[in-house]
Amino acid sequence: MKNARRAIVIGGGIAGPALALFLQRGGIEPLIVEGYSEPTTIGAGFQIAPNGMRVLRALGIADKVTAAGAPASGFAFRNQQGRTIGRIKIRSGFGVTVLRAAFQQILLDEIARRGLAIQYGKRLCRIEERTDGVVAHFEDGSTAEGDVLLGADGVHSRVRSLILPAYARPRYTGMIGVGGFAESVTAAPRDPQDAHQLNFTVGPRLQFGYATVSYPKVNWGWWSHLPQPAELTGEALREMPDAQIRARLLDAFRGWHEPIEAMISTTSSVMRTAIYDVPSLPSWSAGRMMLLGDAAHAMSPAGGQGASLALEDAMIVGQRLAAGVPFRDAYVQAEALLRPRAERMVRQAAENDERQLKALGPFGQWMRDRMFPLIVPLIGRELERQYSALEGALQAA
Repeated sequence: MKNARRAIVIGGGIAGPALALFLQRGGIEPLIVEGYSEPTTIGAGFQIAPNGMRVLRALGIADKVTAAGAPASGFAFRNQQGRTIGRIKIRSGFGVTVLRAAFQQILLDEIARRGLAIQYGKRLCRIEERTDGVVAHFEDGSTAEGDVLLGADGVHSRVRSLILPAYARPRYTGMIGVGGFAESVTAAPRDPQDAHQLNFTVGPRLQFGYATVSYPKVNWGWWSHLPQPAELTGEALREMPDAQIRARLLDAFRGWHEPIEAMISTTSSVMRTAIYDVPSLPSWSAGRMMLLGDAAHAMSPAGGQGASLALEDAMIVGQRLAAGVPFRDAYVQAEALLRPRAERMVRQAAENDERQLKALGPFGQWMRDRMFPLIVPLIGRELERQYSALEGALQAA
């Protein structure tokens, strides 16, 4: 039950570097290893919600992220004809929509500024737990020793497969995420307010979202989820021609309000990825090892909280270990604070995707447009609770 002085951090994405920064502040030496051979820029843009921005403020990099992205303080909801059926103004803070590559670079710059480094090309193959520590074995034959090992290695976590082999594979949701960047000014929305909020359009079936992802140059990004019952490999998705995906999107969203078709048709490269989640694990830890972020509770992007909850994990776990809490106690305390909300968000994200697949007839659409304004205040209050939950967790600690 001794205090951790050296931690092996598996994963150089979002949660791993953030965790390492919190650990170093408390005098714990973090060793960060990443399976990819170089920094990855997988993904396009994503939003860091207000609760995630609070973590970044604690790390001292919130201003840099805000400058690199586009702040958004609300949501707009429209039907496929373009009629606004609801707006939400967030009062507990603002989120930032940012390119993943830009955010990753800010984290890497802060890692370097603190005198830390990430070792790339280190694929974990075995974990050896001893009475006085843990040894990570990598495919290149090298090893690393530490007091604890923290798995922040994503939805397809190697750490999870080793400590919880029955839960090695995440759940395929039957959906693929698609998106890209409009490459023409004709694809810009007419309403200037759209640049300061996340915009969602709901139709008879499916949804379409768009937002700015960078400032001061306005760069419009868009996203949607499409049903894909047969699970495809990453290679098969990459080999799918852009023209084929564009044609499918234009068919799905034909006749929807401007500039949806223009955004799709002026996007030369359509990004695509299979969507997986991790609904519930028996535990987030085993012995000296613990899972964080997507490794513990991956969710569909329809939840809007993946990155922010990963940052919360890094903060809560990192601060407890750095404060000298014995690792087993730190793991139990962190999981008790974080797990209930994370699992609820995973369920809600899955339900958001499932809801998109239910086709509405003319009467159903008419009812939706009239009922949605009544539901919007409830959605707003729920979002405010999500964004303020971190403060409650910290007070409870």
